Amino acid sequence: MGLARGLERRLERLVDGLAARLFRGRVHPIELGSRLVREADLALFDTPGGPGAPNAFRVVLGGEPEEAPILTEVCRELARYVEDAAFDRGWRLEGPAQVEVAFVPGDRASDVQITAAVSPATRPSWARFESLTEGTATDIRVNRSVIGRSGVCDVHIPAEDVSRQHAVVWQEAGSMWIADIGSSNGTYVNGERTTGAATLVEGDRVAFGETEFTFRIAET
Repeated sequence: MGLARGLERRLERLVDGLAARLFRGRVHPIELGSRLVREADLALFDTPGGPGAPNAFRVVLGGEPEEAPILTEVCRELARYVEDAAFDRGWRLEGPAQVEVAFVPGDRASDVQITAAVSPATRPSWARFESLTEGTATDIRVNRSVIGRSGVCDVHIPAEDVSRQHAVVWQEAGSMWIADIGSSNGTYVNGERTTGAATLVEGDRVAFGETEFTFRIAET
């Protein structure tokens, strides 16, 4: 199912068609979701792991305010749409996506203003590395997570054979990927040294130098 159709179906399931009433005479929620993603695309920035995007959006619509409960639900669905788009495009978000919708009485109903910003916050994990020797697990929370020995890495692995910035792991286009970023001892998937990006699936053995893990997908 496409991203836009998935958003449309979730909005359709909201009770009594309130989502449609909320945006009557204004921009349709599907179009608004697309505009949010376009704003994010225009504001992309470089990070050590790849392209980053803003995660906090404020939408200003013309007209009178609408029902608060349904507005909250629509904002939640729009934020989920941004999250899905970020994973589909391989973008890094520094915190969970947030969408706020405000109204300006007297303005034309068709007027839409969107501002985007970066709002760092802890993200839920989408995968983890389980150590094959120590019985511990390290969460992967941020898309485009940098893995390395440095304490500032998103995935911190304090082992001598792991470079300060060793590899990057991410989701994009429905798949999960890992790539070495110039480490000294290499990155391996199921015993094969990676050259460029390699796909990951549940249960793969991943090694950074000689430090080995099992790749696990987080339950949702």
